[in-house]
Amino acid sequence: MVRILGSGFLLSVMLLLNACEDNAQCPSITSSASSSEVSALITTAPVASVETSIRSKLQSLNFGEQNSSGGHIFKSWKATDVPNEPFQVVYHLEDVSMNATFAELSQAERQRLTDHIRIDGNVEWKIDESPNSTSNVRIQFHNASTSFVLHIGDLPAMTFIRKEPVSFTFGSSSGRDVPYLLLWAQEYAPRLLIPEGESSVELVFSEEMHNDLPTTMEGVPLAAKWVDTKHLLIQLDAMRAGDHRTKELYMQMDTLVDLSGNHLGSGSRSLLVQQVPKYAWYYVHSGELVGGGPRDQFYDQVVLSENKQSYVGIVRLGGSMGDGDGTSYAFILEQKGKGPVVIEDVFYSTIEPEQQPIQWMDAKTLIYSSYYGVYAYDIEKREKRILYNARTSEENNVNYASYDTTRELLHILAYENRHETSQLERISYKSGEASPQRTKAYTSTTLVAKYSDLDMSIIPTVKGTYWTRLQDGVPYTDFVSDSGEKMTTAGITRLVAEQGAYLQLYLKGDNQLQFSEWKIWQPSQSAKVIANPPQGSYTYASGTDLFSRQDDKYYKYDLSRNKWVLWQAPNGEKDAEPVRGKDGLYRVRME
Repeated sequence: MVRILGSGFLLSVMLLLNACEDNAQCPSITSSASSSEVSALITTAPVASVETSIRSKLQSLNFGEQNSSGGHIFKSWKATDVPNEPFQVVYHLEDVSMNATFAELSQAERQRLTDHIRIDGNVEWKIDESPNSTSNVRIQFHNASTSFVLHIGDLPAMTFIRKEPVSFTFGSSSGRDVPYLLLWAQEYAPRLLIPEGESSVELVFSEEMHNDLPTTMEGVPLAAKWVDTKHLLIQLDAMRAGDHRTKELYMQMDTLVDLSGNHLGSGSRSLLVQQVPKYAWYYVHSGELVGGGPRDQFYDQVVLSENKQSYVGIVRLGGSMGDGDGTSYAFILEQKGKGPVVIEDVFYSTIEPEQQPIQWMDAKTLIYSSYYGVYAYDIEKREKRILYNARTSEENNVNYASYDTTRELLHILAYENRHETSQLERISYKSGEASPQRTKAYTSTTLVAKYSDLDMSIIPTVKGTYWTRLQDGVPYTDFVSDSGEKMTTAGITRLVAEQGAYLQLYLKGDNQLQFSEWKIWQPSQSAKVIANPPQGSYTYASGTDLFSRQDDKYYKYDLSRNKWVLWQAPNGEKDAEPVRGKDGLYRVRME
């Protein structure tokens, strides 16, 4: 049952109670009355003769909040932590709830307690009457227009107030202009990226704060101090080694509250500080410097626009949290003379044409994809729009998507019903067209690893398009020229360069595909076998070349010698690494 109580009705209830106390002939009100106002009175007004002392049996008191996107518990108290005086509960989302757990609370005691709960204020509320709830009382509140007060038993009055979360940003403790990136990376932990060598960071809060300190994951207070009520200085002398030569400090900040009792939002109650070595970016073939922005050292990939006036810096956040095969990234737009724009704090990418998770459609538009859809981002309007949405039922999840800049066509391979079949539909259209071209049962896909289907790649080129399809259970490539001529060979295309298309061939395995060999193919000729990469290495494309990484060494395929040769940076840098992606870049760690 949902109850709504306003201040006007509260006044009438109080007048009625006062009149009854002064008049012995005042009629009694019982649970058998049929009037809705009488029923409301019984369930909301305290009666002095009813015993509601439950504090001695209280075990815990929890507060949670939620909206259509989900929810979480934001405050958990043991009985000994609960204040003795009235207190405020500050929440952020649309709905809020209180859950009290008791020891040895009988059904009759629970009923007496819930019958005499009182709410002062205008809010919809209900008591959770789920089975096996004798030992706890959970009250849910919805659509509060203002603050409201909960009275329950002999617990102190609880005033609920909805506010915007406390926020914070980075401040340089030394007053220097220190480059940084602050990313709200959700389940991958919000992270602050700063240059290697910084000895401290200062967090600047939006509100005046209590003097509690953040802690380590184990609950140990960090070496930190409040400069004033808004500025928290944190020393970085306890950092640990992270991936890719970073140093890390992970801190919990869920105990930090402002002077009104408000707290940080659910996505910012922890922080991962990462010190990143300084890197510079260059072109693989020429050794020419790329970018040159103050945040370039934080990026794992850089994707350049055609006119070189803008680029996207990509930060790799981590792999899939579940059984999927994707990777989560942050995308940051960089433009000459302008500050950074975070396009996505965290994006779970499962589709990476040309071995990068984001592409340029034209000089002002970006495109990126996942299982759940295809998205475009206008860098001038700072707007994201959906080009294809598969999130409703996930039956038509995207297997692959690629944009053809030559013909201005978007190609999508989507499951016809992934819960029943691996069959894929082909969808092709120009942006803005109402009726795309659809080819049902265009091809199907198959497992290439546990929980991972083969991405049926599409590689558009100036002369035509390379399409992957399944034939006899293994991938084949069709090259379709602009004249409509089609040529086919075994394997999936991983890179198209002037010398030909590099193909990875597979054989059928017991449960999934098994790698066989590499070939190079000119569509007008027969495919030729080439030398396999070094054993145990990771092979990828950078620009127009195939690279392979084995431990800390990089090898490049040399077609003239049919050999994988140790790669040397054009400028002779020792600590250099070629980076995957169509632009053909490498980065160098600077001492």
